[in-house]
Amino acid sequence: MPRYHHIHINATNPERSLDWYATYWPAGRKTTVAGFPAFQGGDLYLMYSKVAQQAPGAFDRKLHRSVPQSAFWTFGSGVVDTVAFVDRLTKIDPKAFAFLPVYSGPDDKTGVIRSALAPQGDQLLTVTQLKERAAREKDAPPAARPGNQDFGYLVDPDGMLVEFNSAPTDHFWSHNHFWHEKPLCAANWYAEHLGMQLPPRRDEKSGQMVAVSRWDPCDVPIGEVGYPSFMPQGQLRIPIFTVRFANGTWAAYTRQCRSGRCGPGNDKPLVPTRGQVVDHVALAYPDLDVVMKHLKATGVPIVKGPYRFGNARAIMIDDLDGLALELIEEGR
Repeated sequence: MPRYHHIHINATNPERSLDWYATYWPAGRKTTVAGFPAFQGGDLYLMYSKVAQQAPGAFDRKLHRSVPQSAFWTFGSGVVDTVAFVDRLTKIDPKAFAFLPVYSGPDDKTGVIRSALAPQGDQLLTVTQLKERAAREKDAPPAARPGNQDFGYLVDPDGMLVEFNSAPTDHFWSHNHFWHEKPLCAANWYAEHLGMQLPPRRDEKSGQMVAVSRWDPCDVPIGEVGYPSFMPQGQLRIPIFTVRFANGTWAAYTRQCRSGRCGPGNDKPLVPTRGQVVDHVALAYPDLDVVMKHLKATGVPIVKGPYRFGNARAIMIDDLDGLALELIEEGR
């Protein structure tokens, strides 16, 4: 399977961005990769290209979304002590590290800075489930709220949305979230063309976990909105895809701006990432020739390359929804 290598960001001031991440994650380090300024945390790099003006696709705090919206949603870190994490950054610079509000339900107009502070604790509930819970507790004491899962959001200097989640150990990179028009179809594409794996599922008859080679059907109905969410109108979390690779997983939900949720005229397809704040993400393989042969056989165009990436080679392709993927050769 491939290994997640880096996120490539278009920045007007890469040094400012590196300083922000050095404060955000003191255990990481500034470095250079293939001639690009970079920040390394664990085995993932944030790499930077300097651009003359602000790239499109930055997160807009007033609109609660990136404008325009590509398939890239958020970069995420795992944090053991989320309370201390929020407190530390707030004390250092409350403006540079201004946490987004996380809304607990459709009637919540102010939000909280961490999801565990919401009435439902760490539960992700649909609007129907929120109403059912309220009805159950109308004449009874509120049930205990779990709180071992916690998440919240920041926006980095370039406009990339940064999420933190509670985790058993601290990890600079713990997950990525994406948007897709048809998430399960996109999961099939990643498994077929890039060698990722779909997670096993529980067989309804045997109760055993069984391997999944592809989702069939993959074009499935979109579920009800749920909370907590950084979107006041709630988040569409059904369906969700998860794909596995050598050093982690990616998850993706459906495009959120649909059925008028983002206002009149904003039900638009996802835009290509190249040239956006997040230009592309990169995966590393031991043998690029094998990858290119497979892509050619399965009809996936190579939009750029092969070209030099430091002392190695790389190519660029696009996924089903315009997420640019740099495929890098390692081991030679």
